[in-house]
Amino acid sequence: MQCELCGKEVKNIIKTRVEGVEMNVCEACAKFGMSPKGYSRKPRAVFKNETKQKQAKRPRKDMFDNLKTLVEDYGSLVKEAREKKNMTLEELSRAVGIKESLIHKIERNEIEPEEKYVKILEKALGISFYEEGDLNYETSNEDSEFTLGDFIKVKKRK
Repeated sequence: MQCELCGKEVKNIIKTRVEGVEMNVCEACAKFGMSPKGYSRKPRAVFKNETKQKQAKRPRKDMFDNLKTLVEDYGSLVKEAREKKNMTLEELSRAVGIKESLIHKIERNEIEPEEKYVKILEKALGISFYEEGDLNYETSNEDSEFTLGDFIKVKKRK
């Protein structure tokens, strides 16, 4: 008999499924496919493109849609809220599961807290770290158009 894949004349033909088509192939070509149901040959490695079906693409969220800015002095806000609740750094640390040193650095404005820590601290202390966006912009020249400088909020050093 003849191998349907390479064309060699062979005595033993093996039924194999290659790319979804059942074929009679030689032993050497059998490695390119897998045995149909009932045979004990292991399936060949499948490429990613063959198994993935096209998934419906979801529209991506724009990262600027929900852009919030942290209040400028979030550290003193945390410290005041903690002191109002008569808590020490250690007590707050245990209550929220954040390291004491991290809370201390946040209170001193040394680091800006990550989103997950902001949510935890807001919930525990009953405060908001974000300032509401003010859509009323003032331009330097009333007859001119908006410039980039009109939108920049300059942070002053102490």
